[in-house]
Amino acid sequence: MDVGLRVIRKIEPIWGLIFALSVISAVLYFAFVRDFEAMQTPEIAWYVIAVLVLATERFPVELEFRRSSHSFSLTDIPLTVALIFTTGTHAFWAIVGGSLIALLLRRLPLIKFCFNVAQIALVANVMLVLVHLASGIDDDFGPLAWLAVLAATQLGGVLTIAQIIAAIVLTEGSVSREQVRQMFGMDFVVTLTGTAMALVSSILWIERPAATPLLALPILVAFGGYRAYVHERQGHEKVKFLYEANRTLSESPEVAIALEGLLERALGAFRAEQAEVILFAGDGGAPLRTGLGPGNAREAMALMDHDAAVALRTLAEESEDAIALTDPFPASIAAYLAGRGVRHGMLGVLRGEDRVIGTLMLANRYGLSRGFTRGDRALFETLAANASAALQFDRLEQAVTELRDLQDQLTHQAHHDPLTGLANRSLFSQRVREALESGGADKVAVMFIDLDDFKGVNDTLGHAIGDELLRGVASRLVRSVRKEDVVARLGGDEFAVLVQRDEDVEQGAAELAERTLAAFLAPVQAGEKPLNVSLSIGIAACQHNRTATDELLRDADVAMYEAKEGGKRRFAVFTPAMRDSIVRRHGLKEELARALKQRELMVQYQPIVDIGTGETISVEALVRWNHADRGRIPPAEFIPLAEDTGLIVPLGRYVLEEACQSVVARSDTLQVQVNLSAIELEHPDLIPTIQDVLRRTGIPPGRLVLEVTETLLVKDAERGAETLQQLRDLGVQLALDDFGTGYSSLSYLRNLPLDTLKIAREFVEGLAFSDHDAAFVRLIVGLAKTVGLKVVAEGIETREQLDMLREIGCDLGQGYYFAAPMDVDADWHSAPVAAALA
Repeated sequence: MDVGLRVIRKIEPIWGLIFALSVISAVLYFAFVRDFEAMQTPEIAWYVIAVLVLATERFPVELEFRRSSHSFSLTDIPLTVALIFTTGTHAFWAIVGGSLIALLLRRLPLIKFCFNVAQIALVANVMLVLVHLASGIDDDFGPLAWLAVLAATQLGGVLTIAQIIAAIVLTEGSVSREQVRQMFGMDFVVTLTGTAMALVSSILWIERPAATPLLALPILVAFGGYRAYVHERQGHEKVKFLYEANRTLSESPEVAIALEGLLERALGAFRAEQAEVILFAGDGGAPLRTGLGPGNAREAMALMDHDAAVALRTLAEESEDAIALTDPFPASIAAYLAGRGVRHGMLGVLRGEDRVIGTLMLANRYGLSRGFTRGDRALFETLAANASAALQFDRLEQAVTELRDLQDQLTHQAHHDPLTGLANRSLFSQRVREALESGGADKVAVMFIDLDDFKGVNDTLGHAIGDELLRGVASRLVRSVRKEDVVARLGGDEFAVLVQRDEDVEQGAAELAERTLAAFLAPVQAGEKPLNVSLSIGIAACQHNRTATDELLRDADVAMYEAKEGGKRRFAVFTPAMRDSIVRRHGLKEELARALKQRELMVQYQPIVDIGTGETISVEALVRWNHADRGRIPPAEFIPLAEDTGLIVPLGRYVLEEACQSVVARSDTLQVQVNLSAIELEHPDLIPTIQDVLRRTGIPPGRLVLEVTETLLVKDAERGAETLQQLRDLGVQLALDDFGTGYSSLSYLRNLPLDTLKIAREFVEGLAFSDHDAAFVRLIVGLAKTVGLKVVAEGIETREQLDMLREIGCDLGQGYYFAAPMDVDADWHSAPVAAALA
């Protein structure tokens, strides 16, 4: 089955059109045409008509458009005669037979031959049906019959053009309005003229047969004049093309622009898919290629394969004329042409004063003919000669030299950091790879260096100072290492050093790291500001001969993060245990992103209850991740990961939407409490997000409680208070979570627009055995009642804790004593009530 589908896909779509035309033609012939009698007498023998069709089809006039060609002839004359003076069967086979022989003599490609035969057969049948329908109305061959013949031939012309357009669309994908206009316009004039002359001849044949030959002279003169006009027009187009191509070359300010302009004009004039110019340097330098096509592909003065260029140059030096590239290609360039997708083409030679300076190639002509003619090659050869002269040899040599210098500069820029001048990641990776491949794998190590808290410099002092600091750090790093060590800036505030030692390279890298850390004890000058800089350094030494460059860099990066997490301003040496931790973390990151996108996370709800009655007042939304392979992943592991990777924002929105939808569906009164992270609170889209969720879920703003932590607000108390006020203005309620664990907890009660305090579980746990914790909880409850805030005690797990909270006067509680977090379809009410009344 698969083999059959592949075979079908390889069949060109034009064969489908040919098949459809043939089927329709066969139906018309056997259903109608073969039964038609001749309209008028004397009847003309079918072979006479066939000879006339052969003669007119053998010498058509070819008109070329941008991507295709179309031919016109005097075939309308014998065709009109066949409609009038022969039977349907004779007319059909005379037209098709004469055309078929003419097409065979023209040696067209098989696909074009079959298409032409199919479309001629269909047009002949349609015209015969139309004319013979009209003959039933006008038996005397009067004006009505004449109009029917004119209409039939015009319809035949329209059908012919329509079929040609369909073929162009199937083979090339599109056809311009200008092409359609030109084809229909020219066909209308030629068909009308030929049919009119044929009708006059037919009337004379009926009335005065002896006078009919007198019309042959004006018909031949008209046809000869028409061919001369078209030939003159095509010659004019060729001259115009050469003139415009030369002007493009001579007036363009740069050689690259001139070559692109030349190729664009050549593509249009020769109706080709792709064109290229290859320039050979006189000093043996690298050859440069400028190319256009196929499609939108474009390259300018790009380096090309040296061996392919030598083969093309040798082939060009051996020929004085343009070379036809047809299958089979010359063996020396066959692989190159196949790689470029060339099916057929022409190769022209660009000659300087004493050598071949380049080649010009056009390939893959559009249209059914799919080939370049001898006339095309003659024009192409003239184009190549004119291009050689217009480009001027000395100008071309200078341009090639300048381009090579520019490419050297670009190559340097491509391998060095523009800010510090150090090697960039690409060059550093190349140097590490070369060191590993040189046989000294056990003598290679990498130091991965990251500036601690560099983001704060950019945020507080600006990026200009940050750039000055990076330049200063780069300079000090270079002074800290040996000359043979390679220092690179990998990006941002990340640097790396390639360390090579003859023995104990890991120890040598550790000593270099200690020396580097010591070098940064003194401030680094950034513009006019001396700034204190600390580094975190990771070291990875090559473990075996097959260690890959990427593995070594990754291991050093892992060790750097270990150093950063260990307190910064230090270095760490990579161990496999570090990799396992990072690999798990990286895998979790990708899987968390996928789980979030596919909405595979779930939200559970823990009741917040009235301590006295056990009635559920609110529920807190808690996100859970049941991994298919890793099992239950604790929030303490994936929530920080989401914060580090930026996934916390879409994760927070997901929880918010799920919680609001679920609570609205379950209850008309329950509130729902959703946690906000620091990143979410600082995100510019927080307010619009909350507004959108409120609108789409339909939850009243007063039933949504957003929880924030004290440690979150300590980072930027003023900005945090402003954001909270904007949230409060939306109508939502605000709760301060983990109250008592912050730095200045009581001040928030006065400065922030809060509704609820949630006492941290640490203090609730100590109620039964710590007088200090009991006193603190009592103080908080009393203070909250004074300022009109509700208090929720978190982490209630025992009856003793519940009794003490009732005694203190706390109204609301939350914890496993009442209920663990529940699924969305669980009973949120019964368990808390039973626990409270037990």
